[in-house]
Amino acid sequence: MSLKITPPWLSYDFETANCPLCGSEPGVDIRFEFKPFNVVECRNCGLMFLSPRLTEQSVFKLYQDRSYYQSSVSGQGYDEYMDVRENWLKTFDRRLRIIQEFKPEGRVLDVGCGPGFFMEVAERKGYDVWGLDPSSYIVRVAQERFGEHVREGTLQTANFENQSFDVIVSFDTFEHIYEPIIFLDASRELLTSEGVLVITTPNTKSLLARVSGRRWVSFKIPEHIFYWSPSTISKAMKGRFKILRIMNAGQYATTSFLIRRLFGLKSVTTGFLKTVLVLLSKISIYSDNGSITVVAEKI
Repeated sequence: MSLKITPPWLSYDFETANCPLCGSEPGVDIRFEFKPFNVVECRNCGLMFLSPRLTEQSVFKLYQDRSYYQSSVSGQGYDEYMDVRENWLKTFDRRLRIIQEFKPEGRVLDVGCGPGFFMEVAERKGYDVWGLDPSSYIVRVAQERFGEHVREGTLQTANFENQSFDVIVSFDTFEHIYEPIIFLDASRELLTSEGVLVITTPNTKSLLARVSGRRWVSFKIPEHIFYWSPSTISKAMKGRFKILRIMNAGQYATTSFLIRRLFGLKSVTTGFLKTVLVLLSKISIYSDNGSITVVAEKI
């Protein structure tokens, strides 16, 4: 059902959402309000998700141009993404080392590949890399290096052959997926026998989430529509994947980025604050951002 919401989202279409694990029958409780959005929790399984939310077609509009990857809106988009390539390369190198324990070689698909930073790291390690992203802008960026190995769209529209990948990764993407069960089923179809799916996503049960409350950095509204935990993601994978490992995850980030996210500061600042943030942007650290990485094998 579509809802008409007043500004600032007047030009967008909204919808209510149900728990993809339990349906609508158990009902939900509102946990946090970000008007006109609510983060709700399923009374049966505890999965948290956004409702009301933008329709999938509406939120796809946010991803289409350069501004999403150089956003000045606190919490929306990725305000340093294109400028901190080295931090992302180090982050993905760290995550790739986990994958290598289970699949040291093979054909890899990065869902939500962005500009191709993970693909770059995996290619250096000898993997046959492919990328997929719904953003026409960022696909063009990634294609400058990887050409036709990067496609625009989703798992349902990209027309990859079944059983054609040894590894599928969804780094900081699963929380954006509107139909997570369909995504998991589509991933199974694309994976070879004993293929591996690797997901990194915010964890509602993390210490950072519990301490931060509604100020948790992973409440990126309206793009993040599902908020998983080890128990809820395990339920989603039951009968589809065998979970091999669940561990805490994080990323390398500049201290200026961490401070802006922590205090909700815009990336465009002036005066003394701008001077301080410029200095802090030269320092990068690895931070546990309240996420988990799940490694799962196709059943």
